[in-house]
Amino acid sequence: MDVIEFGRALIDTGDLDPVYIGIHQARLDEPQLCRLLLAYWCFYHLGAASYLSEFEGRDYWDFMLVAAKNDDPDMQPRILLGNAGNRHERWPRASERRHFRGDKCVDAVAWLSHGVSAEFRVRALANECRTERDVFAALEYWPQFGPWISFKVADMLERCYGAPIAFHEDTGLMYESPRAGLALVDGGDPIATYRRLLHAFSTKGAPPQGDRPCGAQEVETILCKYKSASDRHYWVGKDIHEVRHGLEGWGQTADRVLSGMPPLVINGSH
Repeated sequence: MDVIEFGRALIDTGDLDPVYIGIHQARLDEPQLCRLLLAYWCFYHLGAASYLSEFEGRDYWDFMLVAAKNDDPDMQPRILLGNAGNRHERWPRASERRHFRGDKCVDAVAWLSHGVSAEFRVRALANECRTERDVFAALEYWPQFGPWISFKVADMLERCYGAPIAFHEDTGLMYESPRAGLALVDGGDPIATYRRLLHAFSTKGAPPQGDRPCGAQEVETILCKYKSASDRHYWVGKDIHEVRHGLEGWGQTADRVLSGMPPLVINGSH
């Protein structure tokens, strides 16, 4: 598939951002949504984040700290206790957050929890930031939150929380991975090619609600996945498969999110 066929397949199957669709369809109340988002940004594992979001107040931060330490076999998620068939790491991180471990991870969670709630952290970003650059500037003070996760925070604030975060049209030109994907497109001038992709995908509604045309955020994701697909590390439906699997066994909230996830895609069917 060329990049436009590939991108349309991602959008049509829900594999562009299946996490966003699952979260949206779960219809969590706003406080729990805040707790889920913050836990997801830390660990980038939707099952663990769903489970952690069920705790409130100090209990939430206590279990976030347990997850950060990840060193006590007696402090597994209660839903996994006695489930011998579950092969999950006690408190997993996705590969994108593989460095969110050890003392720096523990210190980061301690910093985030100091004197405020998870709900406050998310609401402050949503209420005070108007552009993705505002989000990046705010997160410079958050330990263990670098440029990549800052982009995802801004994207999820806009797409999952509903904050009016504006993204610069050239967002997809600003990062290494989408630029590498763009280099694979036979278009001569990369900037002209990028503009062509923005126009082509503007006919599609942006997940999870389709409430605005696809734009810079979605093209950034398409180009990143296109690069991975060219290296045979990605196929349309891979994220759906992995996220659905990662939700299994993590409790009631995870089950709600799983029930709203896009259906599995057979490898090679797009």
